[in-house]
Amino acid sequence: MAQVIHGEFGLGVESVVPTAPVPALRKPSAAALNLSPRPGDLAGNLLLAERAIREAKRAYPDLGWVVLPELFTCGYSDLESVHRYAEDAEIGESARFFVSLARETGTHIAYGFPERLPGTLGAAGVSDSANLVGPEGVMLTYRKRHLVRTLQEHHIFVPGTELPVVEAGGMRVALLICWDLGFPEVAREATLVGADLILAPAGWREPWGAQYDLSCAARALDNAVYLASANQIGVYPEARFHTPGHVYGPDGLRVSTEEGERSAGQVDLAFPMQWRVVYGSTYLDEAAPLEVCS
Repeated sequence: MAQVIHGEFGLGVESVVPTAPVPALRKPSAAALNLSPRPGDLAGNLLLAERAIREAKRAYPDLGWVVLPELFTCGYSDLESVHRYAEDAEIGESARFFVSLARETGTHIAYGFPERLPGTLGAAGVSDSANLVGPEGVMLTYRKRHLVRTLQEHHIFVPGTELPVVEAGGMRVALLICWDLGFPEVAREATLVGADLILAPAGWREPWGAQYDLSCAARALDNAVYLASANQIGVYPEARFHTPGHVYGPDGLRVSTEEGERSAGQVDLAFPMQWRVVYGSTYLDEAAPLEVCS
């Protein structure tokens, strides 16, 4: 059962009091898997993810969290046909596959997929969504809020409104998707409702790779949280994706080591609070004087 802190998490998940924090000495790892899914190949893409996750688990036995790219199950390509691959968030093929893999590996997995909203058919009623699954099952589903208008995403997907946070692996975890990272308010909202780790599937195209990297680092520093993002990589008919995602610490610095398609590093469960004390909180409080780092 997911340890829900904030938000609506779908069918069959009840709100409960968060569990006690994990001892600060524990430093599990997080991995961003910058993979190249094949457009429309659900079965092949699931196997691609399984291989990469198992390799990451062998390399990092303490692996706690894995993040995959945006719309990973079908690939961020040919969006006008993406509805053909839309599936239920809790009982769809990818959800069942990743829950089984999470149980076997003892990890929490965030992945992007096109979600078929309940009671809809055809091209209507599809969201650009991400699931967080763990040994417990599907823990939360997040629907991308900020759809890219220049790519007509707003004509294809139904935007999300909720921003849930859930206890997963000793951290309070929220999901964002790609262009959400460009808006400081979204990551701040996640932090204000309790998140200290943000996992962000992305399909951030060129020539804006540098801005992707900066946005990830800035959102981590803005909020003194860990942030792990995985980008789709490769050349597709519609776009080029060349900039890999990484894991960033509360100080805005990269904490992961890039090893091919994988970028992984340790997460210090105590560091977000420690950094806020040392650096100074960036949460403005009208009753307190403005802190300045000097």
